[in-house]
Amino acid sequence: MTPGAWRARTGPADPDGTAARVSGTGPSRRGFLGMAAGLAAAGTGLLTACSSSDSGERVTERHRDGILRIGVASAPSNLNPLDSGSEVTRWIAEPVMESLYAYDDQLASVPLLAEGEPEVSADRLAWTIRLKDRVFWHNGDPFTADDVVATLNHMLDMSAGSEWITYMLGYVSRCEKVDARSVRIVLGKPYGLLRSHLTNLPVTHRDFVSRKDTMMGTGPYKLDGYVAGQSFTMSKFDRYHGGQYRAPFADRPGGAAFAGMEYTVFTDGNTRAVSLKQGKVDLVTSPAQSTVSALAAEKGVAVVSTIAPLDVLTYVMMQREPFSDPEFRKAIAFATDREGVLQRVYGGKGTPGQGPIGPGELGYDPALAVYPAAPDLARARDHLARATTGKRAFTLTVGNGQTIRDIAQVLVAGWAKIGIDVTIEQLAGGPWSNKWLSREYDMLMNTFSSGFTSGPANYLTLAPASSTNVLSCGYRNPAVDQAVDTVWQTTDSAERVAALRTIDRALAEDAVIFPPVHPELVVAQRRELSPLNAAQLKVCRLSPQTLSFTA
Repeated sequence: MTPGAWRARTGPADPDGTAARVSGTGPSRRGFLGMAAGLAAAGTGLLTACSSSDSGERVTERHRDGILRIGVASAPSNLNPLDSGSEVTRWIAEPVMESLYAYDDQLASVPLLAEGEPEVSADRLAWTIRLKDRVFWHNGDPFTADDVVATLNHMLDMSAGSEWITYMLGYVSRCEKVDARSVRIVLGKPYGLLRSHLTNLPVTHRDFVSRKDTMMGTGPYKLDGYVAGQSFTMSKFDRYHGGQYRAPFADRPGGAAFAGMEYTVFTDGNTRAVSLKQGKVDLVTSPAQSTVSALAAEKGVAVVSTIAPLDVLTYVMMQREPFSDPEFRKAIAFATDREGVLQRVYGGKGTPGQGPIGPGELGYDPALAVYPAAPDLARARDHLARATTGKRAFTLTVGNGQTIRDIAQVLVAGWAKIGIDVTIEQLAGGPWSNKWLSREYDMLMNTFSSGFTSGPANYLTLAPASSTNVLSCGYRNPAVDQAVDTVWQTTDSAERVAALRTIDRALAEDAVIFPPVHPELVVAQRRELSPLNAAQLKVCRLSPQTLSFTA
């Protein structure tokens, strides 16, 4: 086996709403990756030079193998979706992994692996869930209560490193098996967000909960193998839910539409665009801003831009200088070039940021206007002059991607205009998360699709604002702590929205969490592929398992 290559072995011993806007009018893996490398070296000129007059015929020929091909911008270092809700992992996991409940096209939570609605005790501290029968794991094992218990126990294990613990800690006491097809979740206190999390949390085979090198799911496609950092291959799972594919948000009986799927990593945005134009792939995520116009003008391509819970996480550590000084924080917030990030990085597809809650998320307040879109350098210098900290430098720690680095460079250039010296530290997912969890940072920034953990909300993004959360950034505000408790515990939607707006305003005004922009979710697809589901995109799902090739 070549270094970095893996072939899946299936035995257990193996180690609010906004409609989408649409604009615009197979080789072997080795050959495909070689072609990708060549295109990356060719640069942007090739994007406009290539003709697509015969791409439709090439796509029709390629589709004879029944393989859906998707180009993504990056690959996860950890394949376990229990550990990360990031789109890097979850876009690959979507066809493979399933949750107890799922979103329908009205974004209502409906049963998927659960047989029906949970039975909730009168005190709301015990949830009993009956599980669907005739569901099988990709290795042939039947889906049972043991798998759900193992999934939740992994999530609650402090040593496991699952980001889900930030939701459940202090609320979920234990999960226990009632019988082979029933589980009971016992709470320490009422938890109004539990149904939301059960709609987003993937359930994993009990023997695979700690594995980081594979996925074992119950979905309509099974992971066959991958080349680390390069590609992922999947095939249709014929025993899906007893042999019939019927997703709750795509009421289409019969077998899965594709014989298989292939995800290929193109870190270069131009390569993704050219591959889509030429019909080498059917769908690409995160098209580079410089390529969007050309793709939208392509006859065989559709560019889809949707308001969704796509966040630019931006946290400052308030327990050490310089961000322990509120005047310094406000100086940075007023000098932030929101409009520059929006235009130069996202091509205007998004909204300038204020607090952490964006227009695609529950609790968004369009009237909140603490900071201007363009930097107000006069006000920034005024706050900086009143700052008691003598530090005029900090480190900005960002994730490992070109988009987040582009954002950082725009911001650093703006902050330099008021005399702030910023060092950009770029880290891969694991080391970045360790910084977050250990709280060893000055300013932390990354992109994140909250839809995979919270649906049309961004609860994880708000976690550092709570003084008692394991991710706390050192902020102390009793009113915000109370509002966070309300968000987590209430079952009243209006009460939750009011609490979210209280949190959002306080975090913006105190310059604690102030992202530069709330970008739209942008993807591009071939028109020979059925249109992406606009409702599912609102919660960041591509849902490739619901698509099909068109005539």
